[in-house]
Formats: sequence, C-alpha cells, structure tokens
Amino acid sequence: MKKLILLFSCITLTFYSCRHDNEDITPQSTTGIILKQKAILQSVPSGNALTNSALDELVIGTLEEKNDFKWEWMDLKTVWSALQYNDHTLAIGYKTVNAGDISKIIHKINVKSGDYKAVHDALINLILTELNKTAKTPIQLSDILVEDDQVMPILTLRITDKNVITQLANLENVRYLEPLGYWPANVVDKSSSGCGGSTNTVNVADYTTTTPSALVPWNYSLINVPTAWTLSQGQNITISVIDAGISSSQTLLGTQFTDGLSAGTRTITTDFTTGTSAYTSCTHGTSMCGLAAGPRNTQNSTSGVAYQSNLHFIRACDDVVLDASSEKTGVKNALIKVGNRTDIRIVSMSIGTPFSSSVLLDGVNYAYNNGKLIFAAAGTSYSWTSWWGVIYPAAYTGCIAVTGVKENYSTCSDCHDGSQVVFTIPMERNSNSSRNTLSLMPSGVNASYIGGSSCATSTTAGIAALVWSARPLMTRDQVMICMKNTSQYYPTKNSSRGYGNVNASAAVAYAIANY
Repeated sequence: MKKLILLFSCITLTFYSCRHDNEDITPQSTTGIILKQKAILQSVPSGNALTNSALDELVIGTLEEKNDFKWEWMDLKTVWSALQYNDHTLAIGYKTVNAGDISKIIHKINVKSGDYKAVHDALINLILTELNKTAKTPIQLSDILVEDDQVMPILTLRITDKNVITQLANLENVRYLEPLGYWPANVVDKSSSGCGGSTNTVNVADYTTTTPSALVPWNYSLINVPTAWTLSQGQNITISVIDAGISSSQTLLGTQFTDGLSAGTRTITTDFTTGTSAYTSCTHGTSMCGLAAGPRNTQNSTSGVAYQSNLHFIRACDDVVLDASSEKTGVKNALIKVGNRTDIRIVSMSIGTPFSSSVLLDGVNYAYNNGKLIFAAAGTSYSWTSWWGVIYPAAYTGCIAVTGVKENYSTCSDCHDGSQVVFTIPMERNSNSSRNTLSLMPSGVNASYIGGSSCATSTTAGIAALVWSARPLMTRDQVMICMKNTSQYYPTKNSSRGYGNVNASAAVAYAIANY
C-alpha cells in the first residue's frame, strides 16, 4: 500500500502545556506525533467484499472451530465485508501513541482534552478528508456519526469505504475496528428465556409461604437463602440490573417496593440507555429485578433474595440477545453509568451475545475498574449454539459468569457452561425442565416460571448483596472470598461449573466471622 504522507503519515500538534487532572493517565507527547502508522502496513482489500452468505459461513465456522469469535482474529477484508451489511456501523477504539494496553486505566482517561482529544480530532479529520476525495457531495461528521463517546475513547461511525478502513487499521492509535452491527443473516433465533415469559401453570410444590404472606421459590432452600435471611436481608446495598426493560404495571417494583418486610427507606430507581424509557412490555427485566431484590411482600407474591436492598434498573437493550449495534452501545453506556455511581456495588446482567465485542469489553472494564462486582449470565441456548460455552460479556474476566443447574447439579437443559463459569444456582426440576425458579410477572401478584442462566445470575447478585450487607466495609474481593470459600466444589473448581452452587447462609456467616 502506498504510504501516507504529510497529513496522514504524521499529524503533529504543538506540545501541550496544560496537564490532565489525573497526571498518571495521559502523559504529554514528547514527539508531538498524534497519529502514527504501524511499522508493517496492511494493503487495501482487493476485489469485491465477501457475499453475505460467505461472510456468515466464515464467522459461524470460526465460532464452531474455536468455540469463540473475536473480530481481531479476522483479516481486513472480512472486517470490511461485515460493514457492507446490517447497519454499516463501525466502532473505532482509539488511544494515544505508545499508550499500550489501556484496559486498566480506561475509567480515568479524559477524552475531552489533551492528547486524547487531539487523537479524536485527528481521526475525524483523516476520515472526512479521505471520504471527501471521492464523494459527489461534501460529507460532514453529522452524516456518518452514530456516537461520539464522551467518556471512553470510542468513535462509532457509519463507514463502508475500504480505503478509510485500511488507513485506520494501519494506525497504532486504533485499538480495534469492530463491525458493531454485524449479525449472521440466517440467524433469527432469540434466547429461549427472552421477553415472552412462561405461560405454564405454577405447580404448588414449587413454592412455600413465609411471613408476611410472601412466596419462597422452591430452589431458595437448596442454596440456603431463607437461613441467610436470619442474618442479613441486603440493607444499604444497591444492585443494578441491566436488562431489556421493566414493566410499569408491576407495583411490587413500583409503589409497593417497600411492602411487607421490605418496609423502610430502600429505593428503586430506573434509567435507560436505549429507547425513550426504562419501561417496556418485556417480562425479562421484570423477572430479573424480582429475583434480585423484589419485596418480601404481603401480597402472596414471590420474594426476591435481597429484599431489603436498593434496586437501580437500566434498560440497555431490546431483548436478551445483543445482536444490534444499538444494544451493544446501550449496554456499554449502562456500564459507564453504573461505574460512575458510587452507591452501586453490584451489577447483574442476564443478557449477552456469542460474539466477543470490544465495545462491551470497554464497558465491563470501565465498571470493573470503578469497583463494581459484575455478575453475568453464561448463556441460554440458541438452536445454533446449544453446544457452545460461555457467552459475552460473561466470558470476560471482569465478570462473574453464572449458570443454572438442575436439582441433581447437572447443567440445566438450555444453560451454557464452560471453564469461565464461577458459580451455579439450581433452578430447574430434574423431572421437568419447564419447572424453574419463580419470579414476578409484568403485572399482578401471580408467580411465573423463569429459567436459564438468566435467573441464576440475578439470584447470585441478590446473594452477593446479602453477604456484603452483613459486613458493608468489605471489599469486592472479600465478598467473592466469602462466596467462593463456602460454595459447593471449593477449593477445586469443576471444569465446566466453576465452584458450583452458592451457599447463601454459609457465605453470610463467613463474612460475619472473618470480616
């Protein structure tokens, strides 16, 4: 490829005299170089882009071969080809020259001034200059801009031009190029535990009643939640559930959030990073909130695990499968929001995708670096990935991957497992895969079955709140020690189910005794 010169080979700015507030994060450039090419350059992809079917075959084939998929494994032609389909959205992760791996400091970077602002502006200038070389009418940033992240170094644009994509790929400043909206054209399945909810009649053997007329799902006793309640109820801990929407008609997650033994000063708040409201008809977010922190009520409805904890819900996606670019961006932005809130300690995400996303990873790193304890669902089967392991974001090291098991400890009928799993929760009857744990419906007090690794994740988040509430001065790592050291398989991890079932009462007692 012809080397870029003048503007694109080396864009320089005057040495900055001002310093960032966090001086250890973005040291001043000693060379004045803002954009720098890599030593070895890639050529512009030749020929036509891959057809949609050929691209899908390559992506799914890689997933099957490696049990994983990352865009960084793909050549430039594949990346460029992926941008020809779906919504043409390209996420550009950037950094300063010679910054190295910024994952551990991404929460401290200031993208609005200094060197990062210079890189940001230079990238936009490069892109627009190149696009306008062949444009019939002038192209402005507003014509291609999807999102200009104001917190993390990410630019999201609609770009299909292979020359521009090649120039970006050849810069040391570019951390990743991700076709954010790509999804295989022949894959239309959603998770079997999505927004539809269960219509099965609840078996009376699948719950008991406790004071003051609340229902206790059958599986709570298998992980000793009722016993843990005698020691801790989750007071003064805030759980954030990031999901696909919450029902405005469920009063137990509204005006009756402090009903019964949940009375007091605890709060429920909502937010959204996709759509125009936190509220939708999707049952999934309602069920997850109900399991994590629903009230121990007087309504003859199910109780959540941490029934005295605060709850903050964020709608970040349209359903549990993160297939759209807006959903990945929405989850990333939700993680930024929880990362910036000092009151939130625990995050529960029962959503995901089988394809690794650098945008999602940036979000996870941001929240994790800000001290959040993040639980994520290992996955609930698609018809085409029922054989596959832990999905994203659960597979990232900043998340605690959780999956569901049957009463006999075998993996549930449609739950994923794998080496990244840390904890399990029994949530499926041995004899009937449709008899799962129980949670709130979009409205009313009747209980509803909810299965998959989703419910295991929100249940575990609730248990973590019980543990942390028992000793509020504990660190995140100490909470994890309490949960790991008292779990089913400790100290030896199972190859696909981690430390196994959490023991709520033992974990709480361990916290009280040791911290």
